Amino acid sequence: MLKKNILHTTGGWLLTAVLALCFAACSNDLLDIEQPGVSGVNTYITANDNQVKQYISAVYSSILGNSYQSVIVGGGEPASYRSVLYEMSRMGAECAAEYQYNEASDANTYAYIYSYYYRQAYWCSMIIEHLPNNNVATESLKERVIAEARAIRAIAMMNLVQLYGNPPLADHILDGSEGNTPASESWQFIENELKDAAEILPSKNSADGQAEIGGRLTREAAYAYLGKAQLWQKKYDEAAQTLYNKVIATKKYVLVDNFATLNTSANDFSSENIWEYNFADGADVQNSQDGSFDLACYSADLGVYSTTYGSLLMTFGMGAYPSKNFADFMTAHDMTSTGTSPRFQGTLADYPTALMSYQAMFMNYPYVITGCQGYYRVKDLCQTNDLVGTFPFFYSKRNVPYMRYAEVLLNYAEAVAEGGTPGPELSGLEALNLVRHRAGLTDAPSLSMDDASYGVKAERRAELFGEGQRFIDLVRWGDAATVLANCGKQTYTCTITQGETINVPGVGDITTYKTEVTTSETGTISFKTGKNELFPIPASDVNNNSMLNQNPGW
Repeated sequence: MLKKNILHTTGGWLLTAVLALCFAACSNDLLDIEQPGVSGVNTYITANDNQVKQYISAVYSSILGNSYQSVIVGGGEPASYRSVLYEMSRMGAECAAEYQYNEASDANTYAYIYSYYYRQAYWCSMIIEHLPNNNVATESLKERVIAEARAIRAIAMMNLVQLYGNPPLADHILDGSEGNTPASESWQFIENELKDAAEILPSKNSADGQAEIGGRLTREAAYAYLGKAQLWQKKYDEAAQTLYNKVIATKKYVLVDNFATLNTSANDFSSENIWEYNFADGADVQNSQDGSFDLACYSADLGVYSTTYGSLLMTFGMGAYPSKNFADFMTAHDMTSTGTSPRFQGTLADYPTALMSYQAMFMNYPYVITGCQGYYRVKDLCQTNDLVGTFPFFYSKRNVPYMRYAEVLLNYAEAVAEGGTPGPELSGLEALNLVRHRAGLTDAPSLSMDDASYGVKAERRAELFGEGQRFIDLVRWGDAATVLANCGKQTYTCTITQGETINVPGVGDITTYKTEVTTSETGTISFKTGKNELFPIPASDVNNNSMLNQNPGW
């Protein structure tokens, strides 16, 4: 689904985002980032308004990344947003293809994610350090672009500190000789940058005002990430106050009524999206090879013709198959008096139901899917109505949300549950129940962190499935060693066979299907306390930089 991005702004300009920062490279530092020569630096100093817009547009584009390049070709961006989500989902045991905790510090998985965030920070630092010397571009434009770069760099550092502990602080253009930065120092930098950037960034006019700003950061988005940073640090009262006063109380965000809408282009620039990547659907990108790959790579192999979902039968299934453990959790947690909740139906489904509901095609039975436990992911699965292009170059025109208001409400509910002071017009329990009500569930009777039926932890697991939160949540709660005790110890294969044909009144004859899941032991030790709470700093960086120390256990 990777298409050329168009950033839609209040100024009315439409700019095709290209990673056009193609400067003469003099070397590669240890973060796998090409360093610009003098001519590259000078382009910032002499850039006009249109070129300045290209620089920040390229940063936004690099966050989504290029899945085709990162997964198949191996060039371009070191990782894409979707490939990082896939790895985080595996590590949080959300996928049937669970992560096997047997990789060493030289594993590409850890270096892949490390480089992904540092690359974002690097290009932001180029803007932050060099654009102030520009006397050509409009001052107000430069001010906004620098603020956006500061916020994006801070968000990248948030993830680096949470995952790697004390990596070098990217508060300048790194040269690969920097040592570890204490986490407390990095967190203070992150908070200050988000606060300062927020006061410069534009604010939405209303709940429906994001379309005027497009896929660019707003003041409220920067504060939403600030509240998240404070929550991750266990600064519960500060987090509650930031999220309430700076985001919730503005009344510029509202949950959309229908959970299923989140999976469609109807949700583009909706009242729920805090920050999103804006996809174009122009004819100039309808034959994009990387577009067809991104659709195929992260979609389930349905083996059916569906009027709802577009399946190309050329899928890798990366992150497309939820674990049975998650499916069992959702079956217990998101069950109503009339059956599964709307959120359940918009999150996952089992193969027998899918094959009976749609017209099964292309399958020779028995049909075998590796890395599957009998379920496929509905959430984020491309819908047919959103497909643009012609076979085999389909892609989806819907936007990709990075943060939703539902997460803000859950962050706020957690901060209050942990002792933070609630705002005057919305309690932590009310915030939790807004999310539950939209999901199709009854209100929670009290604000709890751990209750399996209505606690904040359970609600986050259900609502934020596949959004890259689960592993970090488990680590910061101290639950990872228990919950991930068996993660990666087995691999799974799902075999689908045809069953009997039954007659359904008013419908006709329907073929039934059965699934059988077999497991194989991997021999891995799974999550190890005192080690896997933090990722290792890539071995190549540590080996080539005497100032860097490795994390414990690695």
